[in-house]
Order: sequence, then structure tokens, then C-alpha cells
Amino acid sequence: MKRLGWFLVLVAGCAGLNLEQERGWIAFHACRAGASSAVLEELTQTGRVNYRTLDGVDFSLMRACMEARGYACDLGLAMGARPHTDCYPKPS
Repeated sequence: MKRLGWFLVLVAGCAGLNLEQERGWIAFHACRAGASSAVLEELTQTGRVNYRTLDGVDFSLMRACMEARGYACDLGLAMGARPHTDCYPKPS
């Protein structure tokens, strides 16, 4: 798992992401390991992570995981049966 984290940091750094975006990228992909239907929709300059899930179980797992990693999440727009979730980095 530690290797995967460093790999993601390396990939994110090469993609030209700022520190907040890297943090969001790593958190999303670490959480997605337990919620395979989650799809990253947007990663803003401020580190806000917007994603969608295909089912309620993945929604709950992703939200709990992102919040455990220092994000405050709320349900954004619902696109059909797919919740669109916005997670904002909590101030340090």
C-alpha cells in the first residue's frame, strides 16, 4: 500500500497538480479501492473533489473514507440514481 501511495504522488506531481490537488487525488484513489463504482468528475485548484457513485453502498463508503482523510463532504446534484458528491478539504 505504501508503494501505491508514492506512485500516486509521483504520477500526480508529473501531471502538474498543486499540493491540494495531489492530496485530493491520493485521497480519492485510496478511497475508491473500496468503492469501485466511484468516478472522479472534477478536481479543483482548491483541492475540492467532485465524484459520482453508481450505488448507495459505494456512496456511503466513499463519503466515510473521504471524511476520515480530512474532507467535509456533501451531496451535490443527483444525476438520476447516481449521487454527485462534493468533498472540500477541511482547514488544517
